Amino acid sequence: MKKHLVMAMVLSALLLSACAYQPVSQSTNKHSDQKRLSLIQAHLLLGQLPLAKSQLDQITDQNRRREYWRLLSLYWLQVGDESKALDVHRQGLQRFPNDDFLWNNFGVLLGAKRQWSEACLAFQKAAQNGLSTRQSVWINLSRCAIRQDDVKKAWKDLKRAKEIAHLPLIGLMTELNLVLIQGNLSKARLILNNIQAETRNTQNTAYFDEYNCLSRQIIARETDPTIYSSASTSICLDSSRY
Repeated sequence: MKKHLVMAMVLSALLLSACAYQPVSQSTNKHSDQKRLSLIQAHLLLGQLPLAKSQLDQITDQNRRREYWRLLSLYWLQVGDESKALDVHRQGLQRFPNDDFLWNNFGVLLGAKRQWSEACLAFQKAAQNGLSTRQSVWINLSRCAIRQDDVKKAWKDLKRAKEIAHLPLIGLMTELNLVLIQGNLSKARLILNNIQAETRNTQNTAYFDEYNCLSRQIIARETDPTIYSSASTSICLDSSRY
């Protein structure tokens, strides 16, 4: 489960305004709820789950707003309790039905359960009719389109992701999938080299199986191009998430 949620975990850093990593006081009884929310984010980023849970439990009911539900959802994602994480996301979305952060991570959870259609719908809702500026939403939508054999839409969504920021590892591998589908071997090799240069320990990432599959396809085509005389429709998407 944890393997398939790395994307959502990394995005926790973008949830709120950046918070300074200051020494955490041993006594937090007098902290305001806003201060507690900042501490929760820091604890989650540092993997200090018991401390994060302690602070979450102390947020007063009147201040359990959007920020609280985002952090609570991230907590259960990191704990790895799939059932509880899904339940918390549903509760959060009942309160904030237009929250792209919650919809995106809810889609990742559904993808981990191989509920592809439901995951795709969640990503579409996260896109907010094209208004979302969250890069992972557009990468997930691109991978969704690949699964639906809609290469044109996949390129369009990935282009939107590129406009937001430089593609992370999962974005580069999405692009590599698309390039291989189109049969562009020279560009595929270039992208693979970029992945290798930017990610020294690719074998230690949550996307190793997909990376390994893509590498094998490129090597096979370079070894005997006649076997792949036309654009391949095979893809190397991780079998358990978008």
